[in-house]
Amino acid sequence: MKLAPYLYFEGTCEDAIDFYQSIFDGTIPSKNYYRVAPMDVPESHKDKILHCQLDFGNNTIMACDAFPGQKISDDSGIVLSIRFNNEAQAGEIFDQLGEDGTINMPFEKQFWGAWLGQVRDKFGKSWIISTSESD
Repeated sequence: MKLAPYLYFEGTCEDAIDFYQSIFDGTIPSKNYYRVAPMDVPESHKDKILHCQLDFGNNTIMACDAFPGQKISDDSGIVLSIRFNNEAQAGEIFDQLGEDGTINMPFEKQFWGAWLGQVRDKFGKSWIISTSESD
């Protein structure tokens, strides 16, 4: 069993998934567009993402652009959390996610010994980047 978060975007899915792919050095095994959907899709939305998948390490993120007119609600209460074994790698990922985003909590060593930071990326998704206590 494996949990795979599914992220919705309002027209920026392709940019977001390509950004995450470059940060996490992952692969995108599938990227499907609305133009292949068997439903009526406005011409302006045919080049938007109907479904895609990003694999990195033992992780998978799936994503799509919401159908035209569908609003994405605030993601408060949902945060993507990734724990790294290497502080330098975690710090680099944190910095990249923070580019043009908002740092909610700087990436710093915590009182329990792990490194941890919270960031909302330029696509509006919230992340916790951390290390194990032994790092």
